[in-house]
Amino acid sequence: MAKVFGFNDDELKLLLVAVRQMRRTFEKVRGADPAVEAYAKLYDALLIKLHDMTGPLPDSVEDVL
Repeated sequence: MAKVFGFNDDELKLLLVAVRQMRRTFEKVRGADPAVEAYAKLYDALLIKLHDMTGPLPDSVEDVL
């Protein structure tokens, strides 16, 4: 599936890590501001989609997520 979108497996894993980092950025302020919460939910959904695209991940990457 990743190849359909032009990503290789390593690029998808990097995207997963980047999205996870953004989710951590929003953790402290989630719920305090509706706009922030909306963005945080978008990142939550994106993480799920990217994770589905990558399939099973090695433990070393899964621990980061």
